[in-house]
Amino acid sequence: MKRIYSDCFFCGGTVEERLISREVHWEGQLVVLENVPTGVCTQCGEKVVKPDVAHDIDRLLQGKKAPQKTIEVPVYTFVEA
Repeated sequence: MKRIYSDCFFCGGTVEERLISREVHWEGQLVVLENVPTGVCTQCGEKVVKPDVAHDIDRLLQGKKAPQKTIEVPVYTFVEA
């Protein structure tokens, strides 16, 4: 189901729906969600998630369903040069 988005709040550009990956910190863990329907501004790249999609993400994470796959993520501490 394609959602309708208003123009970009920041630059006024056209916002189109795309399926993208999103990173979420949930209960102290980094979780990657794939194929999330997200409005993306074609001009500045600003992203917006509709409330129904955010609700579905919350429901998915609260359900404690096993993930389809697990990845290892390297972590670095930034040190100014």
